[in-house]
Amino acid sequence: MTRSPSGHRCGQSHQKAKLPDNQVREMRKQYIPYVVSYKTLANRFGCGESTARDICQYVTRINV
Repeated sequence: MTRSPSGHRCGQSHQKAKLPDNQVREMRKQYIPYVVSYKTLANRFGCGESTARDICQYVTRINV
């Protein structure tokens, strides 16, 4: 289980994580601006559109 320096769970081991690390990497590979939308990725990976956006823009899951 991955933990931050403060002891909190992070990444795919966090209780609210929607996707495992391998799917995060795959989502970032598949994202092409103005060609593959966040909505398409969200449907493909079974998460919300805002989750797909945040992952692709490195707002969340930065260290993956």
